[in-house]
Amino acid sequence: MSFRYPVLLVAAHGTQHPGSVPGGMFCAQLQRLLPGFDIRLAFLRNAPTVGNVLQSVSQEPGLDVLLFPLFFARSSIVSDELPALTSRAGLEPHRLLPSASYLPGFVNMLANRVITRLASGGNSRGDGEKTAVFLVSHGQKRETCSSPEMCELRNSVAQVLTHHEIHNVQLDGQPSLADWRDLTNCRKALFVPLFAGDGLHCRQDIPDGIDVRPDEIANILAPVGTWQELSSLLVDHLHRCHAHSVAEGGLPRSAVEWGADHVTA
Repeated sequence: MSFRYPVLLVAAHGTQHPGSVPGGMFCAQLQRLLPGFDIRLAFLRNAPTVGNVLQSVSQEPGLDVLLFPLFFARSSIVSDELPALTSRAGLEPHRLLPSASYLPGFVNMLANRVITRLASGGNSRGDGEKTAVFLVSHGQKRETCSSPEMCELRNSVAQVLTHHEIHNVQLDGQPSLADWRDLTNCRKALFVPLFAGDGLHCRQDIPDGIDVRPDEIANILAPVGTWQELSSLLVDHLHRCHAHSVAEGGLPRSAVEWGADHVTA
């Protein structure tokens, strides 16, 4: 019998913009950390679709398959669609891993990156003025306020940072990124994009929404889905909760790495 690597399928939302591959950098980092795994990327709204890939791999008897949702909000995609697709493919519920924002250590990861950035002085005028921090999610047009999950994430990060100028904003829903000035008196701001990749939203829509003025300092971190730390958190979770897959994939004993603070100005 030939040996087959365990399959780790990363599920991302997808995009309508050519040239963007949400989750592509994340998968490349995972493949480096998990050389004994078959890392695959599929989408909910683009090809290859999560459903088709799951159906394909589930038809191979005995193949070890795990599904990771690269999502930062607990939308209906995470709570309904992905479990339904997992069940339809005949996979046990535990094969569906926690989504990105529910990985153990996620809050500390966000807080550490923010602390590193603020300490680097990139948002400093030397005048002691505070910096407001904004967690930027996609949201939906019908949303009139941040979801309870995003509020909980904001509160958890604020507690770790002991920093009260932390706010949720959304591209499509409310509170809107374009209205960030209404939430703070600070003229210095740090924006944390809760997105899977550095596609059009992060390269164009977020900077346009911020629309920084001459008397302001605004910095944008790299999208969270591209952070080395996030892939390391997932690997660490596999160590704890999926030891059988880890053993088959020949995973190193420890994989958690805290990378440098990569920032898009």
